[in-house]
Amino acid sequence: MNRIEDERIKFYLEHETRIREWAKLEPEVCKFVDRFYRSLEGDLAAAVRSDKIADDGVEVFLADVNPDWPGLVLRRQDWPQGDEEPDVRLGWSRKSVRFSANGWLGVRTSVKRYRTPFTKEARPAYPLSSPSWPAYRDADPPKGRFWEGDNLKEYREHLVETILAAWNDLAPLVDEAVGHRSG
Repeated sequence: MNRIEDERIKFYLEHETRIREWAKLEPEVCKFVDRFYRSLEGDLAAAVRSDKIADDGVEVFLADVNPDWPGLVLRRQDWPQGDEEPDVRLGWSRKSVRFSANGWLGVRTSVKRYRTPFTKEARPAYPLSSPSWPAYRDADPPKGRFWEGDNLKEYREHLVETILAAWNDLAPLVDEAVGHRSG
């Protein structure tokens, strides 16, 4: 064994110091991504206040019960609360450095009797499901070189509009699930 044939190994050995330096940035990038998603709360609340959705009595808040999986939540004030609390949310992992694989958008509830409207009617727009998320999809990643200039502004606006669209799609299904009469 006198020669290294694998180009990937050659690359790593040539750039090992830089690669290790870059890897140390991961915790800082995780914090930045988390701060970015949290900063959407004000934008979303302003959008709700400016009647970008037709419903009254909608709360916007940051759910941080599980610190590794926070979420930006929309919910009606008169939907069930406590252990039965359903909501429409953008959730993310605080441990992810990637915008593109970090956000989930959909309905969150662990109450089994609420699941039926979502499994029947929320597809195909919200095709994924888990025990706590009866209907969700991955959030769209930012486009292009989003880290340059103020390019995150466009992504911020896109996410707020996407969350509002999810509300319009899913809130009527939550209403049906919990027996709420809107209007």
